[in-house]
Amino acid sequence: MIECPLCSYSVVNEKAVFCPNCGTPILASAEQSRVSDRLKLWGGELRMLSVFFVNFIGFEKLISTKSPKEVITKIREYFTEVENIINEYKGTANQIIPDSRILGIFGAPKAHADDPIRVIRCAWRIRNWWQNKRKSGEFPEGIDITIGINTGRAFFGYILEKFSFLTVIGDTINTAARLTEICPLNEIVISGSTYDKTAEYIKADHIGERSVKGKTTKINVYLVKKVEKESQTIFSQKFPICGREKELKKLIDLSNSIKENKERFCVISGQMGIGKTRLKEEFEKYLAQDDSFAFLETHCSVEIQTPYYPFKFLLKKYLNINEFDGNETVAEKLDNAVSEGKLSRFDVRGLNHLFSTDLRRLKQDEIESVNEEIYTAVRNLLKNECRGKALVLIFEEFNRADEMSKYLVAYLTSELKDCPVMFLMVNVSREFLTNIECPIDEINLTPLSLSEVRNLVRYILGDVDEKVVDFIYRSAGGNPLFTIEAIRNTRRTKLIKKVAGQWVLEKEQRLSFLDDLYGVVMSTIDSLPSDYRLLIDYASVIGYSFSLRILKGLFDNVDLVNQLHYLVEEGYIVLSKNDRDPVYVFRHNLLKDAAYTVLPLRKRKEIHQLVATLFEKLYADQLSDFYENIGHHYLVCENYKKAAEYHKLAGDKAKNLYAIEQALNFYNVVLKINKDTDGRIGSDLMNDLLLNFTDIYEITGDVQKMSKTAQQGLELSRKSRDVVREINFMERYAYALLLDARFDKAEELLLSAVDRCDDKMVDILAVLYSDLALLYQNRYEYEKSIINYNLSWNTARDNEIKKAEISCLYNLSQLHRILGNYEQALDYLNYGLEELIPKQDLRWQVRFKYLVAAINTQLWNLSVVEKLLLESFETAEDIGNTEVALKSALDLAAVKALNRQREEAEKYLEYADKKLTFLIRENLLAEINLKKAVVYYRLEDYQKTHDFIRNALVNAQKFAQKEIEFYCYIILSLLDEEERVDNARKALEIAETIKAPPLIASALYRLTRVFLEEDDLEKARYYGRKALFVYDDIKFKLNDEHRKIFSESPEYKSLLEI
Repeated sequence: MIECPLCSYSVVNEKAVFCPNCGTPILASAEQSRVSDRLKLWGGELRMLSVFFVNFIGFEKLISTKSPKEVITKIREYFTEVENIINEYKGTANQIIPDSRILGIFGAPKAHADDPIRVIRCAWRIRNWWQNKRKSGEFPEGIDITIGINTGRAFFGYILEKFSFLTVIGDTINTAARLTEICPLNEIVISGSTYDKTAEYIKADHIGERSVKGKTTKINVYLVKKVEKESQTIFSQKFPICGREKELKKLIDLSNSIKENKERFCVISGQMGIGKTRLKEEFEKYLAQDDSFAFLETHCSVEIQTPYYPFKFLLKKYLNINEFDGNETVAEKLDNAVSEGKLSRFDVRGLNHLFSTDLRRLKQDEIESVNEEIYTAVRNLLKNECRGKALVLIFEEFNRADEMSKYLVAYLTSELKDCPVMFLMVNVSREFLTNIECPIDEINLTPLSLSEVRNLVRYILGDVDEKVVDFIYRSAGGNPLFTIEAIRNTRRTKLIKKVAGQWVLEKEQRLSFLDDLYGVVMSTIDSLPSDYRLLIDYASVIGYSFSLRILKGLFDNVDLVNQLHYLVEEGYIVLSKNDRDPVYVFRHNLLKDAAYTVLPLRKRKEIHQLVATLFEKLYADQLSDFYENIGHHYLVCENYKKAAEYHKLAGDKAKNLYAIEQALNFYNVVLKINKDTDGRIGSDLMNDLLLNFTDIYEITGDVQKMSKTAQQGLELSRKSRDVVREINFMERYAYALLLDARFDKAEELLLSAVDRCDDKMVDILAVLYSDLALLYQNRYEYEKSIINYNLSWNTARDNEIKKAEISCLYNLSQLHRILGNYEQALDYLNYGLEELIPKQDLRWQVRFKYLVAAINTQLWNLSVVEKLLLESFETAEDIGNTEVALKSALDLAAVKALNRQREEAEKYLEYADKKLTFLIRENLLAEINLKKAVVYYRLEDYQKTHDFIRNALVNAQKFAQKEIEFYCYIILSLLDEEERVDNARKALEIAETIKAPPLIASALYRLTRVFLEEDDLEKARYYGRKALFVYDDIKFKLNDEHRKIFSESPEYKSLLEI
């Protein structure tokens, strides 16, 4: 007998885990004792549990007819029977008699891989037991049960030092209890978290999002209608895998190797039908049975190149986002991921770009920021996911992936090198693999051997004559798909017959349909019953992937779900996403293509039109996800007006996701439509299209195309008398001229545009002033530049255009830094950090902080520089601001090298080398190479210094980066003894050309040092006095603290000594 440690109730059953009187958990069994010993050491742990409450209703009615003792005895009898059922399913039961309910726990103290479905099967069994009892009359009338099931993390362990017993507590347990309160009588309801893990095993009705006591957000609730004996999701065809044991073992070995924090990148390749998908499915079955792995699978869009499609598909499954969820619902689910610790607030911002893409016209730096935020959010999410378990990411048909997804995968492989993650790509292009930095394991599937084909044939047919096996092997060439179709065909055409229980070859003839892939695929389709073939036909028009919702809208078929299930079983399609809106994909691309091409053209067009309207109707709240698809369907059915609208929207989305090539493709479709329809596309759409073209050409650096397109837009806007768009095109044309160094024409256009702006055009007016400021800065007319930056700033500030205001402050700070007005620059930066930039806008925060560090470097305020750089570096790395992270790392390396900390300097250099990928903008390379040269010079590695400085100089001259070119010549004057005077004078010439006092002083100082080394004291003193004069002018504008620090800089002190 055991005594409850809380209420002292004597528990007769020594195997009891919970006190039947008060519900306090007790520990009894040896197995649980071993668990207890371990948990006593750690105190407890968070476990993934699946729990349910069985709530008995109506026992109080018995008290009027029976004594309390009799009622309690009866309750205990019922509870014991329920407890026995729970024990049968290896769960843990807790009888709570005062509350007339039982708690069933699965996942603690011992967990099973299938706990979520175990708990449902157990609850279903209890429900059936209850119904049978009621039918037999064993229970009095008026007594009912409700069952609520929930899955989630909960604490399992010790919460009180006073009592040495285990308990389970947490929101997961409370939610299960609350579900019984909203459950219909004698039914079972489950939460969305349980449904997500068991949907393939059950049939359930979604009864909506419900509020439950104790939770601030609503939860999805499902009513269980049926529990299947086996999963409804078929991982493979009904035929067993043959001859791939070695390849499967390799996959398993590779996956196990990542547990040592070793990233792997694996490719499955081979001809169609060779078994790539089949091998992947067997591997997934292995992963599903091993609780130490988590795996996520996605597929790639085929018809339309949608930016980040495979990642959006993957993330939707991971975050439980449905296709029809609106922006508010998506935001709520992302917030839930934050509360569950899956994402940070900054990561939510990055992922939200994928689900709710901003279609406004964004500037280049904003678009680049969007791109980096997406990359960082996906990286951080995957890093977080693989902290607890080894993670396998599976990409089906990656050879058809969009460019942005390819870039993202390449980025992830470089960022997750020390993480337990495996990338498994089913089909991939050789060109893409050149961007992967980690080792690549390839599994190239070859045809089956004769013995392997024999096993497959015998599995399908049973007893067969060897001649049949040989005939099929020769006909199909060992291709598994061909082999299966050859077997089907020989039976259908009666080339084989059964004699005395054995299949024998009746006659041998060539199977002509196997001569090409199309024939094989058509053979598989033709073997289908007419209803199933019709379903395939409709699905082929929808696309490579298709949802149950769209199919239901296309034709009335009451048996649709069962037919789809049959097609999954037979290997025609795959259930890719199983939620409230199931999504299927064709198992082979050619199967979809073959079904589509044989449909009559007129019928295809009708279905395309219907599919497009269904997308608009069914997914109205998340239409941006389907712009590409809808545009495609309207284009094929020749509804050109709507096709142009949706292709334009698809282009806008792609552009703002930095998918430049895809944006150009979508926009070019609109141009072609306009041309083919003799210019029937509306002027508003065409104006916006041309404006976006100019933005893209600015990003790609194609100034000539930018200029030409802006002129076309200018002409069109003037014809349509659209003043706002006309001014926008004037700005774009002027900016193209500015980039082409045609300053006079650009100035004329910008001033004219400013004059034409009225009081309502404040947004474009702020841009025009900013362009003028940049123009004057490039002409080294700094006073005019400052005036126009201030005009832009005031316009933005007066009209609360926050982004423009921040941008102006940053540009003003940079300009004052160039002029040596360091206090003014710091004032602007500090004002921005303290008053203007929101705390959550980390991208602008880190850019401002890095510039503060750069100015303090020029002030020689080294006591704060390292701290500022380290803060900038860590923040930039966390948020994925590659530019600032790279610059900060290299500046830190320079500081470490200056302090003779070689190992620390090399550590930051190594980081920079890892970050330098094909994603880095070319015009950033000059500055990066310059910073590397500085580090290697301080490390006294002069050969590397020379190599990097030469590369920096070439890039700086290409992009007219005068300041970087100046520093290149300064360093060259330190390296090349014979040309040191010439290089120093070239540096001085650049500094005087761009009228930058700090650079002039630095060049004069360098000349001073050169002539000192040549013992030409007269020239040394001449240049030294001039340098000191400029430095004194800079020093004079500093505050007392900075003036003192500046006076201690090596250059200034040495000039005083000459």
